[in-house]
Amino acid sequence: MTENELIILLCGIGTFLIRWLPMRGQARVREAAAADGLAQRLLRGIGPAAIAALLAVSFWPMVAQRPDIWQGAAVLLSLGVILLLKRRFGGIAGPTLAGAAVYGLLHLCLPMAGGTL
Repeated sequence: MTENELIILLCGIGTFLIRWLPMRGQARVREAAAADGLAQRLLRGIGPAAIAALLAVSFWPMVAQRPDIWQGAAVLLSLGVILLLKRRFGGIAGPTLAGAAVYGLLHLCLPMAGGTL
């Protein structure tokens, strides 16, 4: 095994452990906190809140640089799709992907949002 291959292998093992060990520890914490309903609800809300904050911060420069009604509409509609799908079906990955797809389609189709209609 060459030195480069060893480095790649060690980096892979380190990356795996960095991701796996916290999940393993989190499973134990979840079992212990299952009796506490309020703490469990608060912890479940952290993920969607973080994604919503990330989306808001990501979309803000697009709206602030060239403020027009179509750009704002595309952002608001895509965030609305995320909210509706999250409430209807749960999860976070599917609604986030759908919201990104809606934003992309609106960005292509709306005349003032950069589209070519």
